[in-house]
Amino acid sequence: MSTETPREADDTRERHASWMELFFDLVAVAGIQQLTHLLHHGPTLGDFGLYTVLYLAFWMVWAVIMLYGNIARDHTRVPLMLAAMLGLGVMAAAVAGLPERHATAFAAVYVVVRIGSGWLWGRGKVVVDWPVIEMGAGVLPWVVSLWVPEPWKYWCWAVGLTIDLVVMFVISGERLLAGVQDQFDRRLKRMRRVRDFDESLVPKLEALHADPVHLGERLGLYVIIVLGEGVIAVIAAVGAGAWSVRVLALGFAAFVILAGLWALTLLYGVVSRLLNGAETGVPRRHVMVMHCFLTGAIATIAGGLGLTIDHSAGHLTAGIGWALCGGAAAYFAINAFVGLRTTRSWRWSLTWPIPCALAAVGLGVFAPRIGALGLVCGLAALILWPLVTEYRAGRTQEQDGETKR
Repeated sequence: MSTETPREADDTRERHASWMELFFDLVAVAGIQQLTHLLHHGPTLGDFGLYTVLYLAFWMVWAVIMLYGNIARDHTRVPLMLAAMLGLGVMAAAVAGLPERHATAFAAVYVVVRIGSGWLWGRGKVVVDWPVIEMGAGVLPWVVSLWVPEPWKYWCWAVGLTIDLVVMFVISGERLLAGVQDQFDRRLKRMRRVRDFDESLVPKLEALHADPVHLGERLGLYVIIVLGEGVIAVIAAVGAGAWSVRVLALGFAAFVILAGLWALTLLYGVVSRLLNGAETGVPRRHVMVMHCFLTGAIATIAGGLGLTIDHSAGHLTAGIGWALCGGAAAYFAINAFVGLRTTRSWRWSLTWPIPCALAAVGLGVFAPRIGALGLVCGLAALILWPLVTEYRAGRTQEQDGETKR
């Protein structure tokens, strides 16, 4: 059994995202923009639930194709990437009609991409870092949903995505590979009983691994895409109405939040090490799941900022407050969970991730009373606090390293 990634021996140079991969990410830009529009109606608890399910589905399809480009390297098939891009575009366009229409089209494209992803790498090859590709149980509820009316259709989607998330957390790549190897050996043993069996025609079982540096770059670029949607939402909201001191102050505070999220996610803190491909002892499949949750939280914050600025002069509903503060609370909670899974201890999680998560929940509870400006400024303070903390900690480590030298 070979454990090398294809062409690993003859392609060891540092890799960066190709033009095809960057072009493919354009559909992610459109998809995130469409998804955040689901929060512009209130939002209600049902809107939040549908938004969460659709985001997980959209991210799952993006992740499958992203990993294909990561592993295939320069041998990526451009027509296949373009076809997947078209499929994601159809899914993004269908979001505008949900929940009244286009749900079946959204599910059909998801099923086609997920089933087709199992055949991307050919026979006898196992993607160790992404067990979901080999185990398609999570797709079955989506297939059933093609013949199920709303709202049960959306419950089928939620069940399928839950199965995929459980697989990513519970099933390790090594365990999956061992199971596939066992099945492969048993089939080979039966085939050897056949007369005139040519064993040279049997494909070798090959374990495929993601390029960690390239994977970190692709995950980081996706974070930039989500933050970019926040920038667009803020600029559009500020430019839509008459400018006043309140509106300009809201725009500035929103920019501080987005810039702080960029720095805290990609430059400082424990999450930045995961996304940049650092060896932290966390399995890559877990890194992918954390990236999904983290970017979903950031996208929710971005959508909430636009909604808050749109209602700068009027009443701020509880739904709008939770769109912003709920995403912030989830972001900090994910950081706390990542800290527990890495070299950071629970004491580190108590320094700012957990307190900030609780403070964000408090802001959400009192959002209708403190108003738009107080809410956005309060959240900006919550972002700056951990950013300053992590920056100082990084500077201290650098100075200690220079002293030892």
